[in-house]
Amino acid sequence: MKSKIKRFASVGLIVAMSFLGANMLHAQQGPPPIPTSTEIKKTVTDLSNTLELTDVQSKEVFDLYTAHFKEVSNKMESSRPSRKEMEALQSKFEKEVKAVLTTEQQKKYETYLKENQPKQGGPQQRR
Repeated sequence: MKSKIKRFASVGLIVAMSFLGANMLHAQQGPPPIPTSTEIKKTVTDLSNTLELTDVQSKEVFDLYTAHFKEVSNKMESSRPSRKEMEALQSKFEKEVKAVLTTEQQKKYETYLKENQPKQGGPQQRR
């Protein structure tokens, strides 16, 4: 009798873990959340320190980040944009930011982007 209960409990535990694992996988799919204005300020402050931006550059980069995420938010609300559309927006945004930077800052920005991009298939990091 005890062995049947143990076996039943083990099977139940395995089934529960399977459902949990499947739900966790589904929860991690999709685009990362749109950052809040506080998160954008923190990111730009971090960028400003890392890239040694001037006050004027910091303001321009902050405006670009704010406009970019507003555009992304609008696209997400009106429809479900394709990956290609989102990648085009990201590419355009990065070019606009780089246009504000010096050549040395652009190199640091590339490094910053590589170090801070969300990992594929893993949970998205919020700053």
